Formats: sequence, structure tokens, C-alpha cells
Amino acid sequence: MPRAQCRGEDPSLFFPSLGMDTVKARVVCSICPVRKECLDYATGDPEITGIWGGTSGKQRQKMRSERRKLRGVA
Repeated sequence: MPRAQCRGEDPSLFFPSLGMDTVKARVVCSICPVRKECLDYATGDPEITGIWGGTSGKQRQKMRSERRKLRGVA
């Protein structure tokens, strides 16, 4: 994504080791013009790890679970 705010940042910022701080990655995501597209991409693939669209893998897993529940009710 050529317009991504994270372009040029150290990739390890977005793929932290266990216990590493993710605040800087989330700040970068918070001002990104393509955050929504990034998050949509990452929520579409449960195998994707790291910080995408300002969310962690665990947060995206919860989002997918909530979407499945809503589809089941609708």
C-alpha cells in the first residue's frame, strides 16, 4: 500500500515479540489514511499476525467471532 503510514517503518514494530510494547505501532496506525483497508485485509485472513489497522491478532479474532454471531442472528 503506497499510501500506508507504516511504509518505511521498521517491520518489527508491527510484529512484536511477546511482551513487547505496541503503542508506537498503534499510533502509526491511528493516523494512517488506509487504516480501514488494512484492517479489512487482516480480518479477512485469520492466519495474519502482528499489528494491522491498529489491532492485534487477538482483537481481530474477537471481531471475526462477533461478526459470525451477528450473521447467525440475522
